[in-house]
Amino acid sequence: MTPHYTQKKHKDGSVYRIPYYRCTKTIHFENSACSVKSINAEQIEQTVIHKLADLSQNEAYLEISIDELNGDLKRKTEPLEREVLNLRKRLDEIESEISRYVKALGQGKLSIQRLEAEVRSLEADKRVLQIQYDDLQRKINDLAIRDFNADLLLRTLKDFRKAFTTLTPPEQSEALQCVLKQVVVHPRKISLEIFELEEFGLGSQNRKEWLPGLDSN
Repeated sequence: MTPHYTQKKHKDGSVYRIPYYRCTKTIHFENSACSVKSINAEQIEQTVIHKLADLSQNEAYLEISIDELNGDLKRKTEPLEREVLNLRKRLDEIESEISRYVKALGQGKLSIQRLEAEVRSLEADKRVLQIQYDDLQRKINDLAIRDFNADLLLRTLKDFRKAFTTLTPPEQSEALQCVLKQVVVHPRKISLEIFELEEFGLGSQNRKEWLPGLDSN
């Protein structure tokens, strides 16, 4: 969704705006492209804030959710790790093959022309495998970064709840952007995806300008 507003007039002729969020599909296509279409901005924002506050007090639910998420990440990672091991094995085999060819040349069992041809072929295979290997390692690392920590997430939410009401409206907007990765609006529910921010707290050096008058305890 993307922010929009409707412009209205008071009885005295002055203009005011009513903010809302509109599904981008209805902009590019037509209203029938989305069953939700639009939603009042104040309504959805207050719902999100209340849900974050509720989550901060529900430790059991958070721990169960984190366990499920981490189990899902593990299931995604295991086949990638097996493939990485197979690629590493093949890369090691290629290195061994190159060493054997070099040794054969030294023993006079192989011509320099044959050695160059074989090594070129093996090096080409090695480059392809190395690209695949590096790509899989990046995917595994990306998944590892997403390993969720229930205690950290709970601290993030508790710090958010404690600090949020002390902020000005612009600061609240910025804080929400730092805590919320994504809000997905469905016809009958909303889904929140939350960042884990170890640095979001009353003692945060990066955020201390948000919290005048509050100490780090």
